[in-house]
Amino acid sequence: MSENEKQATRIDNSVYDVIDTGNPNPSRTYGDIDYSGFKIMTGRKKLEIPVSKEMLNEHIIERYLPKVFNDLSSNIYDYKHLFNVYAGKSNIQKKERKANPDKENSIVDERHSFFMVEFKKGYLYGNDTKYSCAESGSCTDELTFLSKYMTEQKKPRKNIDISEDVYIAGAGNRMILPRKNYAGMDVTKKAPFEIFNLEYTRSFIVYSSNYTHEMLFGGIITEIPSDIPEIPKYEIMIYDHKYSYRFSCNTLFPSINGAKFLSKQRHYIGYVPFSEWKINSARIGIVEVVESILDAANMISSNEVDNVIDYVNSILLVYNQKISKQSMDGVLENRAMQLNTTDPSRPADAKYLVNALNHGDVMQKYEALIKVAYSIVGVPQPTTQSTSGGDTGEARNLGGGWASASVVADNEEIMLKESEKNMLEICLAICIKHPSCPIKTLDITDIEINFNRNRNDNLLVKTQSLQNLYSMNVPKEISLNYVGISANSHEDAQAWDKADKEAKNNVVVTQKEETTEVEDEIEVTKE
Repeated sequence: MSENEKQATRIDNSVYDVIDTGNPNPSRTYGDIDYSGFKIMTGRKKLEIPVSKEMLNEHIIERYLPKVFNDLSSNIYDYKHLFNVYAGKSNIQKKERKANPDKENSIVDERHSFFMVEFKKGYLYGNDTKYSCAESGSCTDELTFLSKYMTEQKKPRKNIDISEDVYIAGAGNRMILPRKNYAGMDVTKKAPFEIFNLEYTRSFIVYSSNYTHEMLFGGIITEIPSDIPEIPKYEIMIYDHKYSYRFSCNTLFPSINGAKFLSKQRHYIGYVPFSEWKINSARIGIVEVVESILDAANMISSNEVDNVIDYVNSILLVYNQKISKQSMDGVLENRAMQLNTTDPSRPADAKYLVNALNHGDVMQKYEALIKVAYSIVGVPQPTTQSTSGGDTGEARNLGGGWASASVVADNEEIMLKESEKNMLEICLAICIKHPSCPIKTLDITDIEINFNRNRNDNLLVKTQSLQNLYSMNVPKEISLNYVGISANSHEDAQAWDKADKEAKNNVVVTQKEETTEVEDEIEVTKE
């Protein structure tokens, strides 16, 4: 066996230790995993290689695939762990009572990670993003078709699905391809493209490590039929901005000399048909940020239950008194016992051995941990005692975490909008090249992406502020931005102007009609 083959075997074995078992091999260091099997999570690693897109060909890709898959396997290990935490398999499940193994071992998993992820999904994508014209209404017709296409492609549901990966693991992958078999298709109703959310464990996106950090290619890994069922066979489809490449391999993540190039084909999209969704450049999800804090909260809750059970089952200690099993059964049945003191210097007594926690201090620490966890990720607490009945609506929002949630969501929207714009660029490129598609001139710069988060909180104060700004002749778009009542202040300001003009025209028409009626009455009176 050559040295390259030996190295390939070593790398493949490491990958399978991580992918198949979900745990790193404790006998070797892998990524950030130390020898004890503990991994320090600092976000998902960006897959980069030192080439530019002009240099890409099947030979370059084949040369760097081992490095790509080596880095990818570390990300997949993180993803599997974080998804398990989200799904309920957190570290509290490993809790033991080593000092008292015979006693009840209560495990309380409060599933805060699940709630946080579900809240984020609903808060940003519960009402799906809408598209509007960035400046003028000239793009309205083509934009209507684009919105229809997105509905046909079930984008609202797909956005919720991909946001789950984003908030759990820090990133999600999406692929956009021309629709197959579109001959005879009604392009006024059916999109000429298809949108696919990709499994994080079976897809990847690679960037250049030079100063541009441009996207080089994306890939998907698919299991295909094998002549020998015991030996799996995989196909790797890779797309850059010009070609699609097919590779085959007999391992899930091929290392050195593990992938075989089969063919390549030119595509007309002009873009790498992949879009990566993330909420920060480090690709850090919310689960890993609060995992250790929530582990501590789960441990406190579990130990609290243990302590209650121990208290209920406390040992009855009898001093200076003989008691038989029969007498003890009578005590348990009657809930009372009789003590006889035979020696005054040694009085008979009975007490429970109790080791109770100070629940007030413990719960104070628990609440502090929960508050920190929810504040870090920008999620309001489901229940909170931080406000009182005399607080204003704004104070309640601030105390309950809604103001913080809005600030964090504003920041996340910027990154998510960039991802959606990358997707729209690919969709528009496919539409423009389709001979029958009604979208021909629409450009990404014409489109404004709007998140439809609920902005009705403290509505009375906001509308009163808007009236004051309007009376001071502050421009309507600026006023809407100030009060934060609109997700698309530009379009809403235009609609406001249109409604104002219609109202003024109606007033003028009404005044003319009233004047005409008065003049007619005067004429009648003269006659």
